[in-house]
Amino acid sequence: MLEKMKIMVVDDNTVNLATVEQELKDKYEVIPMISGRRAIKYLYRERVDLILLDVQMPIMDGIDTLREIRTQPNGTTVPVIFLTSKKDKTTVIEGGKLGIMDYITKPFDSEDLQGRIERVFKRLGKLPMEEEEIFHRINGILTDVKEEHLKAAGTKMEEVLGYQINEDISGRIKNAQEKLGKGNTEGCASMLERILRMLEKNLSATKKSSALPISTGEINARLLYILDDVSNFKIRESISKVADLLRYDVPDYVATRLVVIKERLDNFDDDEAEVLVRDLLEEVKKSNAFTVGMREATAEKEKESDYSGYHYNRLL
Repeated sequence: MLEKMKIMVVDDNTVNLATVEQELKDKYEVIPMISGRRAIKYLYRERVDLILLDVQMPIMDGIDTLREIRTQPNGTTVPVIFLTSKKDKTTVIEGGKLGIMDYITKPFDSEDLQGRIERVFKRLGKLPMEEEEIFHRINGILTDVKEEHLKAAGTKMEEVLGYQINEDISGRIKNAQEKLGKGNTEGCASMLERILRMLEKNLSATKKSSALPISTGEINARLLYILDDVSNFKIRESISKVADLLRYDVPDYVATRLVVIKERLDNFDDDEAEVLVRDLLEEVKKSNAFTVGMREATAEKEKESDYSGYHYNRLL
């Protein structure tokens, strides 16, 4: 049995500590700490894989605690997620200086907490990235290359290579990266397309058996709910709805856009996310109109055919 990764939770509120421990104990070994001082003392002796650190604590707040943690060997590079009731400018600036991986605004739900922890571990290469997520990221990189956003494409490839992924895929991404560095954008795009075909082949069987069917009309309705949440500044609710929609067998272009929208929401960029949701709604509506139009045209042809057949039979 694999050893569980250790997560230290630092919060002066015992109810919060108990709640987080209850949510995480099945997957991780949880180390609860009631104060920054106790957390620092523990880290003198032991290592942890991640720290969830409350910002608003008395005597020694989260920022002061993290400054102290960063001065000791077991805390220099440990990833930290801030738990905060308000994400103010000072917290963001100081957290950035101290190498914060993410922020979670309280109160938070279990799905959001688990998701953010998993994303941090994936970025650190401690958890594998699912092939479906790799597919959508590579698809986004390919779009950047084709639209000549080469710097963005290079940055995104470097980011994907930081994750724990299959050697066959990572080797090809490195090949595409090398071609991009030499200015061979056509070769880079060709390799990225090859990776997508590989991933598509791997995903096709499992996707058909596990993904839930969904109509274009239902996708449209769910996107409207997401847009309503984003417009009303309900980031957590909108993230949850996006994640839920990704469980369905949506078209590739929808899935790719949803991944980007979720990334924007995870980074609290709800302004950009709202624009992307509106754009996606327009695409879905056009697609739905096209599908309905084709269906109506086919039905009309069948009707005409039946009508002609009726008159032909009358003449016999």
